[in-house]
Amino acid sequence: MDVLFVSLFSLIAMVLPIVLIIAVIVLIVRFIGRYEKRADARLELERQIAAHQQQQFDVLVERLNRIEEKMEVRP
Repeated sequence: MDVLFVSLFSLIAMVLPIVLIIAVIVLIVRFIGRYEKRADARLELERQIAAHQQQQFDVLVERLNRIEEKMEVRP
């Protein structure tokens, strides 16, 4: 009976580090995947914000051009 417990314990002692290493690797891969998704979402949001700001800038430039044209027409 004691031999059975000792062999079972030695088997667990050999397998447990491998299982822990695999678990840590899986956790790291999941964390990296979530981090990449968040980074992609942030990048897409920044692109949308930049496009919106560019549209606002274009509108302002157009307004400025119209104002300059009106000023040139006036004597």
